[in-house]
Amino acid sequence: MNALKLPFEFDVEIIKKELSQFSKTDYQDIYNSSVMLETLWLIHFIEPILGEDGLPIFLPNEALKKCPYLLSIFEKFKCPVETFRIHTLDAGATIQKHRDVGYSFEHGKVRLHIPVFTNDKVEMLVADEIIPMQEGECWYCNFHVEHEVRNNSDQPRAHIIIDCLVNDWLTGVFEEAGIVN
Repeated sequence: MNALKLPFEFDVEIIKKELSQFSKTDYQDIYNSSVMLETLWLIHFIEPILGEDGLPIFLPNEALKKCPYLLSIFEKFKCPVETFRIHTLDAGATIQKHRDVGYSFEHGKVRLHIPVFTNDKVEMLVADEIIPMQEGECWYCNFHVEHEVRNNSDQPRAHIIIDCLVNDWLTGVFEEAGIVN
């Protein structure tokens, strides 16, 4: 299975309103060999602290504390979350085919996407299959396989990206969405 729509829907109008408080200077350029420089931008919403066992625990940072609805989304995930960020891909930009090794349900670490700004000219392809993500939905994709993104539109595309470790709660969510173990 290369993609699965999870049983969550989020109010993108509230998300867009919360994100409107940030300017382009609040975003960082992402250096990634699959992306041209200054076309993919991010804001991190969590940061690590060391837990009692010496392992990192990721907690809301000041940016997320300014966004109560986004904070409620973060808190919805009852599994270890290692990344909670917004990615913006500029109009006309692409993320070339690549793999994010180990990012699959089977490997115990998943990357979830919640589209905030998208349209029918934005293509997310996983193993050459277009995944029809709509604003406010929550999608799992097997990023361990080759995937790419093409923003063929004249508008930026923005997604919330959440990296989670698979636990019993997340396994239950996947079972509810249609994965049979």
